[in-house]
Amino acid sequence: MNRTASRYSLRTSLFLGFASAAVLSANPAAAQAVAAVGGGPEVVIVTGTLLPEANTISESPVQTITSGDIQVKGATDVSDFLNDLPQTYVNNASDFSNTNNPLSSPGGVTTVDLRALGPTRTLVLVNGRRLGVGDPNTGNPEAAPDIDQIPVPLIDRVEILTGGASSTYGSDAVAGVVNFILKRDFQGLQVDAQYGGDWHDNNNSFARGVEQATITANTQGPLALAPRSVFDGQNENLSLTMGTNTADNKGNVTAYIVYRHATPVFMRDRDFSACQINITDSAVCAGSSNSNYFRPRFPNALGVYSIVGNQALPRPQPGSVPASSFNSNLYETLSRENTRFNGGFLSHYDVAPFAQAYAEFSFMDDRSFQQIAPDAVFRGQNAFAPDGSGNFLTNCNNPLLSAQEVNAFCTSEGLSGARNTELEIGRRNIEGGPRSSLYEHMNFRGVIGVQGDLTSAWHYNAYGSYYYVTVDQRNNNYLGNTKINNALQVGGTAANPVCLNGGGDGCVPYDIWTQGAVTPAQLAYLTEIGTSRGTLSEQILEADVTGDLGEYGIRSPFARDSVLVALGGTYRRDKLDFQADQAEQSNDLEGFGGAAVPISNSLGVTEEYGEVRAALAQDQPFIQDLSLDAGLRFSSYSTGSKATTWKVGAQWAPIPDIRFRGTYDVAIRAPSILELFTPQTVTNTSIVSVDPCAPVGATPATATLAQCERTGVTPAEYGNGGSTSNIGQCPAGQCAILLGGNPNLAPEKAKTFSVGFTATPTLEFLNGLTASVDYFKIEIPNEIAQGIPIDIALNQCLTTGNPQFCSLIVRTPIGQLYGSTVTGGGYIRSTDVNVASVSTSGIDFQAGYRRNLEDFGVGPYGSLSFYFVGTYTLTSKTQTLPTQPVYDCAGLFGNTCQSPLPVWRHLVRVSWLSPWDVTLSMQWRFIGGTGLDSNTSQAALTSGTFDALNARIPAFSYFDFNAIWDLDPHLELRAGITNAFDKDPPIISNLITGTGTPNTYNTYDLLGRTVYLALTSRF
Repeated sequence: MNRTASRYSLRTSLFLGFASAAVLSANPAAAQAVAAVGGGPEVVIVTGTLLPEANTISESPVQTITSGDIQVKGATDVSDFLNDLPQTYVNNASDFSNTNNPLSSPGGVTTVDLRALGPTRTLVLVNGRRLGVGDPNTGNPEAAPDIDQIPVPLIDRVEILTGGASSTYGSDAVAGVVNFILKRDFQGLQVDAQYGGDWHDNNNSFARGVEQATITANTQGPLALAPRSVFDGQNENLSLTMGTNTADNKGNVTAYIVYRHATPVFMRDRDFSACQINITDSAVCAGSSNSNYFRPRFPNALGVYSIVGNQALPRPQPGSVPASSFNSNLYETLSRENTRFNGGFLSHYDVAPFAQAYAEFSFMDDRSFQQIAPDAVFRGQNAFAPDGSGNFLTNCNNPLLSAQEVNAFCTSEGLSGARNTELEIGRRNIEGGPRSSLYEHMNFRGVIGVQGDLTSAWHYNAYGSYYYVTVDQRNNNYLGNTKINNALQVGGTAANPVCLNGGGDGCVPYDIWTQGAVTPAQLAYLTEIGTSRGTLSEQILEADVTGDLGEYGIRSPFARDSVLVALGGTYRRDKLDFQADQAEQSNDLEGFGGAAVPISNSLGVTEEYGEVRAALAQDQPFIQDLSLDAGLRFSSYSTGSKATTWKVGAQWAPIPDIRFRGTYDVAIRAPSILELFTPQTVTNTSIVSVDPCAPVGATPATATLAQCERTGVTPAEYGNGGSTSNIGQCPAGQCAILLGGNPNLAPEKAKTFSVGFTATPTLEFLNGLTASVDYFKIEIPNEIAQGIPIDIALNQCLTTGNPQFCSLIVRTPIGQLYGSTVTGGGYIRSTDVNVASVSTSGIDFQAGYRRNLEDFGVGPYGSLSFYFVGTYTLTSKTQTLPTQPVYDCAGLFGNTCQSPLPVWRHLVRVSWLSPWDVTLSMQWRFIGGTGLDSNTSQAALTSGTFDALNARIPAFSYFDFNAIWDLDPHLELRAGITNAFDKDPPIISNLITGTGTPNTYNTYDLLGRTVYLALTSRF
């Protein structure tokens, strides 16, 4: 028997049989049409189905954000309003935004994350069609669509469906869908100009007290108190929108141009982030040890020194330059600088009674700047150390060494003359200034299609789209590993030093042995620039037909609406290329976080799908409307993976005022090109910040020798703080991790369920109210994750010795857990696998209400409108391994749960539409309180101790105010202020929030009070 042919025949029979028996869509030709229905809710093709319906008659909960809602916020960036919603989440560790961690190698993009399931599980659409991945960088394993490319002035509305929708859209719609509907029938000319900025008062007495104590002690630098008041982050937004109907009124062309620029905000200009605040028994500014740190490592491991003058003195040394502890926050950006151009058009034309041609084109050139602290000769990061230790060698007869330094680094070690001393060096390049990354993302997207009526019962739609994005990244002011090694091998005399390699590459000796001796000539030789370029293209061909089977008499005898059906197929192919220069690929850049690995690969998928709707009964006793929906999709990937997704939904309206609804979906997320094919590389991570087998200063290792031997440590290497302390501690709170793709990954398969009701009461007092309540649950039993979490792998190896975990611990030849190369070791393996299980559940609430004040007997003073959306998160569970306990992060934050996930969040807006052409609005954003995960009794989270100082983040409320004044029919003035009371974010120990963060989470407003003024002119 031919098994392949049999499977194909069975699949085709199931598909055609299902499609014939079931029903889905009526009139998808009106895919984005909007019509008012008796003053009630808008009727649209709601995201998640091809049916024209409003949220109140959709079987899946959909939230709609209008262009008016965006105006109230004064948003010039899509993330400005999306991240206010309770369904969205921003993770300090993996999500991207204007305020993401500046230490991330990738950057310059913005992603959206629904339900805290990661941005790769949120599908982004533009006019109902897929938007491709926005960042083709192998350093970004969770690459997702870049929503910066959405032109805010052209948004008509945004529809957000939370829950699975793979049977409708294919892969990635696991947590939900964000669909940006753009204006397509604009007529006239509109010019919009907006200026704004961040206005913040620095009066956080706790942070300023910690920083002042450090300044007084003179043990860390550079450090200064933030100015008392700042106005920064200035941004300008200019847009031009033009549209016209054709002369015969058969079509329309709408075009737009948008310019946006925002200046950077620096951590030093906010007192809560002016230094890295560690809160344990006390609160201190705890900077990087990669500053003025010199430790002989061979043949013994003696004391640690700082250079003062030309002397090696015991570290720390108050007032040393560079400081013994370095304050990186002085240099780092809190919000990136950004310059962006968007442009494009949308058009359609009725070429015949049966054919409407349409085309879309969009373009973006986005340039972003992020800055971090000066580079360093980083401890353990010499990728070319002969013994793989990561340490640096200098000859004992180096003429730049003083006699005292020769004694400290060589004579005391039994070394002399031309022999090399091996040093663990952490020396900050304060002379060279900060490092920076420049990202340029350029993309374009084109769509060409045709749609029309085949008969009175059947409609067709076919289109092709092409999406292309490039990223050019330039990393400036890095030190080159190869050049450092050359410049530390010095001969000649103190007055005329020369590199022992003969200076053939222009080598200039690096004099870090005398304070203030580093010269511009040395820096010119040592400094490297790293560049990389990535491209991604996505091609889509799709066609579908939809039919109203009522034309053939197919309808329930108890219903007025007929049976509807849709059938279609699609082909999609993604191709990704990424190439870095030699400096980045060879891991030659100090402090870059590992080698940039190249990739060139593609992924294709063919799909067939069907969707259905059938009204079972209508206008019957206790059955105003009862209908069923269903969908089915077959997907076949070029990797050989196959997947079947489906959905069923039902609606029941016993009376016109209330409607019950529910859906069950089986959705998938196929592994991306990066997850499948990215080569392995070593980089730093704060997930494991401390090696428990190495000492911390004079404090012995926290794990026992027997435990550490399970991880590959020898008794001579074990860090007991005395006779044996040869293992160096992970520098800067970052051990190393091995990352990479896995071509054997299977698609994630999720099960999503929602049930709820909508109410549109017609009682006189409640007329105008629309409300909904929906319960949701999403389960992913085979989530693609970066391997077994490295903190769990290390702890399990220490405590159990299980080879499954211990095989993941790869130490360097001298026992360190921080390395820089795959062959050299010094990392914990964490390549992608289908290993984790996650689930989340909760309840969504939505309500809108508008009434004329005259209805309440309050004169002719206009009307009031109320808008409310809230989410109550019941559970957010994760099981990292089948053998590990489940933990629930609902209501928690911390090292494991990461950014806060409050149980309750809501947004409330009240607007007064006055009779004097002025609209005033007040918005209340509420973020519920959260607790520290390690303080709980959950087995997978508890630390066994109670951290009272970081125990809880209280509830936060932000209030925003806005005014819109229609000066005349052609001119509109807008002004607003968000976070009007300039509320600081909560300060949490940097040991919890992670390296590179501003001692808090970007769940909260980091920039302070923001103000804007805008003017719109229409012709």
